[in-house]
Amino acid sequence: MDILAASDLPLITFIDVEASGLEPESYPIELGWADTLGNSDGFLVRPLDDWTHWDLVAESIHGIARDDLFQRGLGVVDAARRLNDMLGFETVFCDALDSDLFWISRLFDAANIEPSFQLADFHQLHKLLSKQHMLSLQHVLKDLPIPHRAQADAERYANAVLASYPKEDPR
Repeated sequence: MDILAASDLPLITFIDVEASGLEPESYPIELGWADTLGNSDGFLVRPLDDWTHWDLVAESIHGIARDDLFQRGLGVVDAARRLNDMLGFETVFCDALDSDLFWISRLFDAANIEPSFQLADFHQLHKLLSKQHMLSLQHVLKDLPIPHRAQADAERYANAVLASYPKEDPR
């Protein structure tokens, strides 16, 4: 990973969820997170027996086959615990709050575990960053490709925050 943490930048963590599709029957297939300290993780999720929806367009975008989930995916309990263990009680930012909240809730409900972390919309970063930094961040993000893999997408946001961080934040 090419993240170089800025010592005066607050810890900011991003999460991304890839799903089996966009329909109400969809479910999380991959989760990833990254923070501005250079930490990150990602993993596939093994579907439950009643999680059968599969969108071939989503498969082509993510490059994840359903068989991969059964071969390499974590069970829902292990996936939920891993997220809680890694994210603690942080506020975690995402780029699609409604969708990501739906899929994360689906995972945690299936695992019968409460998430320890809170989700927040990417645009709520303005509470932590200056207006100048937010504008610079949005400019940097426009130039970065979207990998459509959970960990890489979360790393994209963390790297963009660091790349756009001003030497002196004039808040």
